[in-house]
Amino acid sequence: MSTPTTNRPSRRQLLRTVGGLALGVPILNACTGGGQSAEQANAPAAEPSGPVTVQWWDQFRPLTELFEKGLFADYTKEHPNVTVRRRQLDAPDLGQALQLARRSNQLPDVHSTAGLTGSSAALVANGWFQPIGDFFDIDSTPLKDYVYDGIHRFDGKLYTFPIFSGQWHDSTSWVNTALVKQAGLDPEQSPATWDDYRTAVRTIDQKTPDSVHGLLLPMKDTDYLAGKLIALAQIGGAPGLTDWKTGEIAIASEPFYQAMEFLLALKSDGVLHPASSSLGPRDARARWAAGEAALFPWGPWFIGGLMVEESPAVERGIAAWQLPAPSAQRGSVYVGPPSGSFWVSDQAKNPKTAAGVLGAMATPEFATLLAARMDQPPILVDMVEKADVHPAYKKNIEYFKQDVRTAPVPEVRNGAVAKVLAETRDVHPDPGEIVQAVLTGSIKDYKAAFKQYADKAKAERERAIGAAKKKGAEVSEADWVFDNWEPGKDYTQAQYK
Repeated sequence: MSTPTTNRPSRRQLLRTVGGLALGVPILNACTGGGQSAEQANAPAAEPSGPVTVQWWDQFRPLTELFEKGLFADYTKEHPNVTVRRRQLDAPDLGQALQLARRSNQLPDVHSTAGLTGSSAALVANGWFQPIGDFFDIDSTPLKDYVYDGIHRFDGKLYTFPIFSGQWHDSTSWVNTALVKQAGLDPEQSPATWDDYRTAVRTIDQKTPDSVHGLLLPMKDTDYLAGKLIALAQIGGAPGLTDWKTGEIAIASEPFYQAMEFLLALKSDGVLHPASSSLGPRDARARWAAGEAALFPWGPWFIGGLMVEESPAVERGIAAWQLPAPSAQRGSVYVGPPSGSFWVSDQAKNPKTAAGVLGAMATPEFATLLAARMDQPPILVDMVEKADVHPAYKKNIEYFKQDVRTAPVPEVRNGAVAKVLAETRDVHPDPGEIVQAVLTGSIKDYKAAFKQYADKAKAERERAIGAAKKKGAEVSEADWVFDNWEPGKDYTQAQYK
């Protein structure tokens, strides 16, 4: 079914950035940003000679082996005085741990931003990170064309770079092929439209044992639900939460109403797993792996996670269904350029060494190894073709190439927008909270709720712009308007100029 965990951004971050609202939107061993050669930048005399420990925190459970036995082991073999200690946490727990660590001056040297609210630009503005450009020249790597001002580079200084592609959404339907075959359907044939999808799910629900349900739709996680709403609305023709032609907040519009009706229809069809309302995505994946439901919409990391924790479910048989559209005419899912996946914290004691570990990621070889883990696709997405991946993963990447387009990002064109984002407060109930309330029955009039959200979000953006301007930012509502944006096409770096 229906857009930083690569750095899987939370839906709240996407709402703040790609949506351009106050509501909640994806290093380094060559020559340096200061013009030094790679040899100069990494000369032994400049490296710490004594023992160095790099503390590293992230949420990427499927990448544990790649990081610990690959990336870190290779780096420490070449730098025997360096030890990398990794801590892996679920995204919400990671965000809380980072907040606590920052207050006590105990941040790790390197971390992702999962679980933190606010855009990367706002985090930079609030002093979370330090630049790495003095230790690494991104222009000497294949990633140079994927680095954006306002996302990876701030005030001319490089802070991070993407290792994961932004060309994805979190709403592919993952298929238990055995159950779908049992229902007499072809698991390799994606239902094209919402009506086709509903028919398929009802058939599966009716023609499998009573203990099996057609669909898992975990409702406990509001970010997850927002992802479904937004992707479904976009494939139905919406530009996203922001209409880039006008800058207006677009949730109170027909494509979003239709997407909500589709989710309600799935519930009324009686095909949802009865525990859906109490499950988060990871718990739902375990239920899917146990054969309790045939379909589960989630992101490209689904197979990678199964391979780590529930590999028999992959061996049993898995397929990917393309995001269905309301009709044969498909829209596009719009996602901003990926943020940096990892950052060197402002409290890092050895930033050059930390940046050196990150630098090993900026290669085609690492991208190929990353693809093989079947998480979010690598920034060098063509490396998927060279990687040893499951056919369903490869097919899903092809679906993304068909459906996902790059959206404009206001802070890329005007860096002062970052100051607005730093001032922005969350608006509640946000889209995911509204979807949850509608599906569980506590909100009846979703159109009114969407309109209320749009009005509050507009007012909050205006307030944040005013606050930023009082602090000297040159920014206005016009920074959310992109006259040259065309539906169905990527918004390129050249179009910002």
